[in-house]
Amino acid sequence: MERIKWLLGFRTLTPWKMLLASVYYLAGIIVLTAGWFTPALIPVSGYDLVIYKISVFVIFLWIESPAVFLSDTPLRQQLPFFRNGSLMHSITGMMIVCVVFVYLFASIENLHTETYKEQFNRYMSELYQEYPEEL
Repeated sequence: MERIKWLLGFRTLTPWKMLLASVYYLAGIIVLTAGWFTPALIPVSGYDLVIYKISVFVIFLWIESPAVFLSDTPLRQQLPFFRNGSLMHSITGMMIVCVVFVYLFASIENLHTETYKEQFNRYMSELYQEYPEEL
């Protein structure tokens, strides 16, 4: 148990925090596994499939980023907003991390071929049109 005391949710060894953290980490792994092994929504070329898998991995890293940046690791001691451990600095740092991941995800998604983008937009439009206007 000493090995994981640095990990977010396990530092105080409080059972309910450990359970909640375990569910959180497991959810991230499930997202990665589902995204990695579930086929894309539309037919894709090999290149677009690689971009899709990279996007899934970025989403996984984004989900798990609080564990990376808020756990007691040597990395945290090197980062300006995380090293002193104050709540406001940590929140600010996590907001910056979020913006970086949004930008990274959008940049990677932009690498898809134009054919993929057109097919995906058509698929999403058709899906949207299937829903009634009034609920």
